[in-house]
Amino acid sequence: MKHFFSFIVLLLFTGLTFAQDAGTLKWTFDTGDFIFNAPAIGSDGTIYVASNDHYLYAINSDGSQKWKFDMGYGAYGAPAIGADGTIYIGTAGIGKLFAINPDGTKKWESERADGWIEDSPAIASDGTVVFGTSNQNFYGIKLDGSTRWTEVANSNDYSSPAIAADGTIYLGMEYGKFRAYNANGTLKWQIGIGAVESSPAIGADGTIYVGTKGHKLCAINPDGTKKWEFVTGAGIYASPVIGTDGTVYVGSSDAVFYAVNPDGTEKWHLATKGLVPFMHSDTPAIDSNGTIYVTGDDTTSATFKRYLYAINPDGQVKWMFYADAIQGTPTIADDGTIYVGSSNGTLYAIYGDSHGLANSPWPRFHHDNKGTGNVVSPTAIGQMNGALPQNFNVSQAYPNPFNPVTHIRFSLNKTAQVQVNVYNTAGQLVGRLMNAKKSAGNYEVSWDAADFGSGVYFIKVTANGHSQVRKALLVK
Repeated sequence: MKHFFSFIVLLLFTGLTFAQDAGTLKWTFDTGDFIFNAPAIGSDGTIYVASNDHYLYAINSDGSQKWKFDMGYGAYGAPAIGADGTIYIGTAGIGKLFAINPDGTKKWESERADGWIEDSPAIASDGTVVFGTSNQNFYGIKLDGSTRWTEVANSNDYSSPAIAADGTIYLGMEYGKFRAYNANGTLKWQIGIGAVESSPAIGADGTIYVGTKGHKLCAINPDGTKKWEFVTGAGIYASPVIGTDGTVYVGSSDAVFYAVNPDGTEKWHLATKGLVPFMHSDTPAIDSNGTIYVTGDDTTSATFKRYLYAINPDGQVKWMFYADAIQGTPTIADDGTIYVGSSNGTLYAIYGDSHGLANSPWPRFHHDNKGTGNVVSPTAIGQMNGALPQNFNVSQAYPNPFNPVTHIRFSLNKTAQVQVNVYNTAGQLVGRLMNAKKSAGNYEVSWDAADFGSGVYFIKVTANGHSQVRKALLVK
């Protein structure tokens, strides 16, 4: 018995010895040049990050390199991951959009765009990849790399686009207009709010939040009317994010970080003077505990130190992680690991204590860890090519059995409000993959069940009062 208790004590001691505290370094990966934007994470946990050394890197969750792809020029924007795992990334100097397979081989490259692609692409529900260029054009690219549409937007500078549940594409412009485009690239409406470089965030009720160079956080209704504006002390270049309670978080270029209530009133702010001064280029991210992460400076230090700050929902600093030149937008993996880049080319992996991103309307830059910029994108919805179907039909899930991702295809012969839900064997709803109006066509929905246990699940597709159910077996 004495030896048994000694063994238990040893196990407890070992567990305490090797437990990792949130805010401590897990590993680093060196790309050799600036990392300007947020990493993306694939369904298998692979981290994709673009560097200004003209490579896109695929990194395993242990920090080892999986592969790197030579884009021929540096990338300023973040990668976006499509329904089938294809990685999309735009380049600056050569103005091309690359589609890269998950194994690191090139799928295709678009024709050279008229101008640099300086921001991050977004992926529409039909698979169209949308982005703006530095020479006044706005593009929609098909799944095969051909151009679906091009619109002249009359602006040399853009925000990264964001896509609402109904397919509307929102885009801010440097020359003072904020625009909404239909899914076919035609203009829906525009509103003058001042010069915009901040990428929009979309709330649960469809409200669009975007910052301006003119010291304002603007809330815009889906019909293009202004809801409210919140005045900050300086310009907003970083993108806002939204918490589970609707609180909007954003930083301004005078080193102040704001929490704004859904009605446009201030909840709290963290000011400069050495407490928490934030750089204008840093967009926050929110984890499942409600902790907000953002990078910024300590201007009181003679050495100009940079930190990743963890901030509680009440505005109190939880912890700070110091690293030379750390900057940019954090990404939070499902195991709580926080990935963030730096101006010296180092990608940092930092221990966290959450279960991934917050289940909020817009918890990080471009909405989700795949960087799609699409409200409905966590379910990876993609419309397939082909002739219009003659009836409503749902295919079997594939692969089946699966781990952790399975796909299901369905066909609509007419426009319908479509719901795709997942149930367990007890008949309980455990996942909602789609609730959106869709036109006639062929569609595919992917379900990432990484957070679910092994067993049988039922995927139910309902459209125009008709339902079909397909069984899927998750084996881990």
